[in-house]
Amino acid sequence: MPKNIISIKWFFVITMIVLVATISISNYLFSYYLYQVYLNKHFYTASCLLKKEIENFTRPVETFLYNIQSLVCRDVLNFKDVEKTNRLLMDFMKKYPHVTSINYGDDKGNGYLILNDKGRWLNRLKKAEDSGYVTWHTLNDNGKITKQSKIKDNFDPRNTIWYNETILNQEIQWSKEYILRTTKDPGVTASLMLLCGPSKKVIGTDIMIKDLSEFLTHIKQHIHPHAKLYLISHENNEYYDDNVIAFTDEVKPEPGKIYTVNKKDFPLLYSILNSDNFDKSFTRVHFKKNKWFVNIERWKTANKELSLVILTPNRVITEHLNFYLFYQSLFTLLLISCAFLYIAKRYITPLLDISKEVKFMGIRELALNKYAERNDEIGHLSKAISEASVSIIKNKEIEKKMKEAEYFESVRRCLGEAVHRFKDLINIIQGFAILAQAKVTDDFVKNALQQIINVSKRTTYLIKELLTVTGERKYDMQIFNLNAVIGSMKTKLQVYVGNTITIVYDLSEQPLQIKFDIEAFEEFIMNLISNAKDAMKDGGTITIKTGTALLLDKKFVLLSISDTGTGMDEETMKRIFEPFFTTKGSQGTGLGLSIVYRIIKDHEGFIEVQSALNKGTTFKIYIPVQL
Repeated sequence: MPKNIISIKWFFVITMIVLVATISISNYLFSYYLYQVYLNKHFYTASCLLKKEIENFTRPVETFLYNIQSLVCRDVLNFKDVEKTNRLLMDFMKKYPHVTSINYGDDKGNGYLILNDKGRWLNRLKKAEDSGYVTWHTLNDNGKITKQSKIKDNFDPRNTIWYNETILNQEIQWSKEYILRTTKDPGVTASLMLLCGPSKKVIGTDIMIKDLSEFLTHIKQHIHPHAKLYLISHENNEYYDDNVIAFTDEVKPEPGKIYTVNKKDFPLLYSILNSDNFDKSFTRVHFKKNKWFVNIERWKTANKELSLVILTPNRVITEHLNFYLFYQSLFTLLLISCAFLYIAKRYITPLLDISKEVKFMGIRELALNKYAERNDEIGHLSKAISEASVSIIKNKEIEKKMKEAEYFESVRRCLGEAVHRFKDLINIIQGFAILAQAKVTDDFVKNALQQIINVSKRTTYLIKELLTVTGERKYDMQIFNLNAVIGSMKTKLQVYVGNTITIVYDLSEQPLQIKFDIEAFEEFIMNLISNAKDAMKDGGTITIKTGTALLLDKKFVLLSISDTGTGMDEETMKRIFEPFFTTKGSQGTGLGLSIVYRIIKDHEGFIEVQSALNKGTTFKIYIPVQL
């Protein structure tokens, strides 16, 4: 007996020594791979964090420019109403402190500027008739004018490069970094050409870039305290003389200065980037007898091209190598300790797990399968609890689905009734407008009444769409040849999509008879063509194909509409037929595809959708054949 005890003891000792030695040697042999993976991971994390930070202050600005465009086009925003304009723009600038000034004007020389000069709010108005002069306003925090003065100022933004680039490109244009004329600090300008009305107006938004250095200092802690990070804005394919817009180097930034990649300010960065043998995104280089690991991530945001350069000293590798050695040695000891504790926890751990799960009885199905396969008491207990939880959940679920079905049916009926009442009111408005139009002679009144009639007609069409979604729509069913109807729509469809999109027809030679409401048929075709057109902003091809398909011993007419547009991801495809779901923002109602779905369903058909990002979309519509 004593011999057995001694042999087992020595067995565990030897096993522990072998395991520790094996893991230590393996770790040493694979250390190079491990630290390279480690560095790449943290370089990638830093790059993602920086990209996200840049997006966090560029995307709101771009969205804001489009919103301002819409407000100006609709005459909701007019810089002649100074204090109203001040309040609107100040709210945005307070929310996004990177934005220090906003200005816009027209091609006649009229202009408006609001400025946050280190906490002091100023406003400048430029009138074309006041050539060579501008009016400056001092504002309080609510946009009220507290003081004004008129001074000489001949600056004309119409002569700047960014103004002409914005007019040329007619889209959001980000400028090169420059010293802002107003705050005297480094910044960039985002500008947008307004396309509405006879006046050419440009919106410019100044964004500060100095805070990015503080952000780089923060994210470098994810890599190493001695790492060096640089954010570079490119003007060409070479690094020389590119702007360094943020950095964590020993150089203390001077106020009002824009740095470039030069030997004086950044000797290490300059030496590495301009080395003849440096041509990789991740490599190891030598500088003054020291080794550095270099990682470069280059990407494009809007019309600007940026690079994140990360320099990490060689000692990072040694530190992390020791870390991995210690970590895995510790893991070996923990693994052996677990072996000793296995028997003691053979029954305790399962019982604790079961007790934790039992409190969710009736809330969700209990997952005890790993214990139910055992043949002891714990196995029998696990089986009984699992079966009971399944039975309970199947029943607090049937009841829930019944209540949900009743609720949605009630909502559908109420919405249908409300739409019918709304339809009656619109008909009354339209009828009286038509009667009144025939009685008046004033051109303004006639035009106003015509606008009421036009809006009433559009509202009537929207009512028809809502009735389709709620299932209240009435159909005039007819039997017709699908190919003939599509052929009659060719001219209409081509005019609608324009010259940049080509429609290809691949129609079956044999007649395809279907029973359908002809108006509803044209409506869902136009909705699908409209979606395809929106997905191909730069042009493309739409293919309309007809044929037959046999599904579950039943013959269907198959109508396929494909485009070469941007496509959809899986999350979007799951929701495309939901009423009021749209990816077009304020430009879409979200009813188009839900109407298509309802029309096809009401005609005893169904739809399949195939799509992938940047690979186009195909809608397959199956409609029962009429023999």
